Amino acid sequence: MAINQRHFPWLTEYDIAHRGLFEAGTEREENTLAAVRAAIDAGYAVEIDVRPTVDDIIVVFHDELLERMTNGVGAVSTWGYRQLRDEFKVGNSGKPIPSLPDVLDEVDRKLPLFVEIKSSRRRMPQKVCAGVRHAFEGYGGHVAVMSFDPRVVTWFKDYMPKYARGLVIGREFLLSMKARIALMYWVQKCKPDFIACDVNLLPNSFCTRWRSKGKPLLTWTVRDQKMEAIAREHADAIIFEKPAVVGSED
Repeated sequence: MAINQRHFPWLTEYDIAHRGLFEAGTEREENTLAAVRAAIDAGYAVEIDVRPTVDDIIVVFHDELLERMTNGVGAVSTWGYRQLRDEFKVGNSGKPIPSLPDVLDEVDRKLPLFVEIKSSRRRMPQKVCAGVRHAFEGYGGHVAVMSFDPRVVTWFKDYMPKYARGLVIGREFLLSMKARIALMYWVQKCKPDFIACDVNLLPNSFCTRWRSKGKPLLTWTVRDQKMEAIAREHADAIIFEKPAVVGSED
């Protein structure tokens, strides 16, 4: 029997700060350099979200649209990088949307970085994947890519297999037998090194079987002590937001 030689022990060695160790309404808004810096300083791995601009620069931003987190309007993908940087600020941070290279410079190989790649079902993901790969060039730290889109995970399997890759699964993957069959198909096709499952779905038979094979299971987004207890029992690493893990500051 063939043995899977892929092994990334650092995937489960740290608690992982979701969008950095952010504090809404402060300079440490989600996915900002300040939030990333706070996570690193506290000894946590970091999870961020990335998506492309119209000129194919990879920026660190969760939403498809600018409105919730900036003073701008419209889709990130319709703006050029320099326009985004010069015209808009993230929440109350007073800072622009960072690029992926900005975050890599901030992490500076100190702790693992988990990069969730946002994609559009209406478009093929090659450009955003290639942009992420280009940003990684020359970086010597631990990085993992992850996505809800199995096409993204498959791209990294085919073209940049040296990077750890994960498939993110939410409620839609487990709602029906048809969805579960589709999930099993995509797992076979993209061969993820880890699964990242919604904590609200744990435990479930798919993830239990996955872990029984010695494969890493991450879970998101853990936001309180009740969720944390479930996550510690049924997963190997947790992606969290305060006050989970960190505890109350009261």
